[in-house]
Amino acid sequence: MIHQISHQELEHVYANAVNTIQSEMNFVDAVKELEDAARLGHGKAAMFLAELYYQGFRVERDSLKAQYWQKMATLQA
Repeated sequence: MIHQISHQELEHVYANAVNTIQSEMNFVDAVKELEDAARLGHGKAAMFLAELYYQGFRVERDSLKAQYWQKMATLQA
């Protein structure tokens, strides 16, 4: 998924991934979508990932990943 994508499309990917996580359906794919969106510059997706990893919410708690995604969110702000 490394191609040009509009901010509106990133928002859509982000919203779908968050909804999937909250409903506990296909969580692995939702995290991948969040990571893709965050890598493409979506700051909210990066911050959401940071919180997931910091809290260990439906992912294994990982402070290094949390710090990485928080840094990415800061750089994208």
